[in-house]
Amino acid sequence: MTRCAITRCNDYSPLSLDTALRTIIDNTDFPEVNGKVVFIKPNILSDSLPEKAITTDARAVEALINILKEKGAEKIILGDSPGTQTGKLSLRLSSFDKTAERTGAVIQDFRESNRIHEIDGLKIPMAAALDNSDVVISFAKFKTHQLMSATGAVKNMFGTIPGLNKSPMHFRYRTPESFARFIMKVFSECHVDYAFIDAVIGMEGPGPGNGDPRHVGLMMGSENAYSLDKAEAMIMGYESVPLIATAEKAEPGITDADYPLLKPEDIIISDYKRIGEGKKNTLRSIVGATIINAFHRHGSDRPRPIFDADKCKACSRCVEICPAKALSIKDGHVSFEKKKCITCYCCHEVCPFDAIKVL
Repeated sequence: MTRCAITRCNDYSPLSLDTALRTIIDNTDFPEVNGKVVFIKPNILSDSLPEKAITTDARAVEALINILKEKGAEKIILGDSPGTQTGKLSLRLSSFDKTAERTGAVIQDFRESNRIHEIDGLKIPMAAALDNSDVVISFAKFKTHQLMSATGAVKNMFGTIPGLNKSPMHFRYRTPESFARFIMKVFSECHVDYAFIDAVIGMEGPGPGNGDPRHVGLMMGSENAYSLDKAEAMIMGYESVPLIATAEKAEPGITDADYPLLKPEDIIISDYKRIGEGKKNTLRSIVGATIINAFHRHGSDRPRPIFDADKCKACSRCVEICPAKALSIKDGHVSFEKKKCITCYCCHEVCPFDAIKVL
C-alpha cells in the first residue's frame, strides 16, 4: 500500500526543513533522481510575500532542491504560471528567484514554454517541463479553497496550464464535482511521481488567496497525491472535500494509505476556519448576506461574490480572469452582471486587496 508521511516541522529554518523532508523521504517511496531531470511545481498563486501563506514557501522548496542535488539530480526545473499572468513571470516577492540563483535551478515560464495536451477533446497548453523531465514533483501549500474547500497536491498541477488559459476551464466545468473530474484528468496528464505539502504555515478562512495565515507546524509527503490531499482535508477538519469525494467515487481505494509517522485523525485541528464555517459575522451581516444571495443565485445554491467598493482598486485582475465575462470596470469600480456569474470564485481567488467576499 502507498505510504503517506506526516511529520512535525515548526519553522522554516534550514535545519527544521532538512530534517522534516529527509524524514518524509525515508518513510515513503521516493523516486530515484540520480542523473535525472526533476521538475518541481510549487503553488505560486501570486508573487506574494512568504508570510502571507499564499505560496509554497521558497525556503521549503530550496531545502528539497538541496536534497535532490545531493542525491545526484542532473537538472532541476522550477516553475508555475499564476492564473492572472499576462506578462513575464515575477518571482521576486516570493523569493523563488533567489532560490533559483542559490541552487542553480532553472525557472521555466509556462507561457513561453508549453506543449498541447488533449483533454475531453480540448487542446490545452501545458508546461513543456512535464514532457522534458524524468521526475515530476508537486509541492503544494496547505490552504483552504473557496470552490474546492481545500487545495492540495492534485489541484496544484492545474497550474501547469499557463496564465489565463485556465479561465475557460471554469466556464466549461461549473460545479465543484465536474471541475474535480477535470482536475483529475489534468493531474493524470502531469505524470506526478511524488508530492509534498508545505504545512508549516497554512492558510485558513477564505483561501486560496485572501485567507489568514495559521501555524500548522507540519510537513507532508507521499508518492500518492490523492492520499496526501485526503490527509490534508482531514487535518483541516473536513469530513470530505469535492476532489477527494469525486476521486474515491471514480476509483475506490485511490486514497488508501499507510501512515508510518503521524496519523491525520490524531492531529485534526478542530477550530480550523474551513470554507463556509466559523465565520465571525454579526447578525446583521448574516441576514444581509442571506438576502443578497437569495437574489443572486439564479438556480445555484452557492453564494455569489460580493464586492467591496471601498477596498477595490480597479486593478482589473478579476475582470481579466472571469470566465463568464460577468465583470467590467466602470467609473473606476467593478461592475458585476450577476446573472452571468457561474460562482467559480476566480475573482475572489486573484483579488490582491481582499475586496471580494463570498458569504
